[in-house]
Amino acid sequence: MLDDEDGMSAQQWATPEEVAAARRRFEAAIAGWHPPVAFAIGRVTGGLVDFVKVNVDEGPLPAVVLATVCGHRGGSASYPLDAARLGRAIDLLAPAEACTAFPHPNLRAWRWLRADLGDGVAPGADDLVAVFVDRLAEPCDDPYVAALRERLWAGRVENPDGTTTLWRPVGPDELKLIDESGRRAFPPRLPDQPIFYPVLNEGYATRIAREWNVPASGAGFVTRFRVDTAFARRYPSRTAGGQGISELWVPAAELAEFNTHLVGPIEVTAEFRAEAG
Repeated sequence: MLDDEDGMSAQQWATPEEVAAARRRFEAAIAGWHPPVAFAIGRVTGGLVDFVKVNVDEGPLPAVVLATVCGHRGGSASYPLDAARLGRAIDLLAPAEACTAFPHPNLRAWRWLRADLGDGVAPGADDLVAVFVDRLAEPCDDPYVAALRERLWAGRVENPDGTTTLWRPVGPDELKLIDESGRRAFPPRLPDQPIFYPVLNEGYATRIAREWNVPASGAGFVTRFRVDTAFARRYPSRTAGGQGISELWVPAAELAEFNTHLVGPIEVTAEFRAEAG
């Protein structure tokens, strides 16, 4: 626990460096601190939880502030919150608002939630819940952890045979390398390509193939493939834009391992070429 929480909440952290220093002070105050892969606050109604501002590999300061309030050190777990604890988390995070280099979405979401609770009696123990997720694919009996994981896997085509269907738009050069592998692997990323992006639906893949691959290289192809679901669940679904624009972010260093979890061949389901003239 921080020795001087009141002093921390009275400060103003106006620069990224000051925000980072504050985060380190919070982290140092938690013995054995291990940051989560994902975290969120949810509101439980009728046994169903609605999460506000789900964070995936982001928000290290809000994560450790929320952990400070909940007594969380690491791993996957959930904690009941009441209005007072939520208010304390807001107060501890508020000094970061002085730094305009960051948009502070958690602070906005938490304030909205606190205002929505009103000034009446604090909610019951199960009305608000803080959830931390460590490893996405690791078994956990906590229903709120399971609910947040399901949110992180949203929008996927998970098949009864234990595979997940994914798509990827490619240009002719990448397709040539896929063909050379016997359509069993995607080629390594180039040095300036740190992330491999499979997408979660054919419509999004088709749009990229038409609107990006064709202008860039004269042709675009939509590939479809299956991956072992247990492995695919290591990677949360990422929204790249509006509804239906979702993808996985696989670090380039993990692409070789990703290829070993492909089930069956990589198929080409559509082809688009630049119009003549």
